Amino acid sequence: MRTFSVLLQLLGSGFLLGGYSQEITSEYRNVTQVLRLDNGLSWGLWGAMDFCEKGSFAHAFEIKFDPPGGVDNTAVNGVKLYCRNEDLYDTGYVTSVVGPNGDWLGMRVCHEGFLTGLRADVMEPQGVLHDDVAVYNVEMMCEDGEYLIGGNTSYVFEEEEEVSSWDSCDKGTHICGLQTRYEDFSVGDDTGTNDIVMFCCRD
Repeated sequence: MRTFSVLLQLLGSGFLLGGYSQEITSEYRNVTQVLRLDNGLSWGLWGAMDFCEKGSFAHAFEIKFDPPGGVDNTAVNGVKLYCRNEDLYDTGYVTSVVGPNGDWLGMRVCHEGFLTGLRADVMEPQGVLHDDVAVYNVEMMCEDGEYLIGGNTSYVFEEEEEVSSWDSCDKGTHICGLQTRYEDFSVGDDTGTNDIVMFCCRD
């Protein structure tokens, strides 16, 4: 059970996550910053936050991907962060909501250090007569500037995608956790992962 909570005061009025006030809670971590997509969508619900163990940070990530070709494409269905400490000891992985579609595509690993930056390819709403997809790919940056792409860029959807701006941890901090927003199965058009936030920690 999580017993320690940190309320981030951003922009002078508290941190707003997906349009509502969100308290950042962790019994382990001192969250210093929240990385957000500037093109995330608002369908579905936010899943649980999950954090690497104290003293460890994300050095790799992996996405669960539903490739195009179906009647209702959902693309990214989950994101994992793989954690290790500065002694290079692996401490497990963290994730938020994971949908049922697609397959895990394998770890994308920093050759040096930890993950510090996030952006994503997101397809804007397509309207009533077209297939909405939302988050199509996830891209991350390592602290040495190495650039990692989560999915296979050869997959092509009919819908146009928009790449978000980079959002990066401040110097001396690294990504330590995440939370994703997911639209669950329904009779209509589903989209899978709609939005992603990641948390930066100093220790």
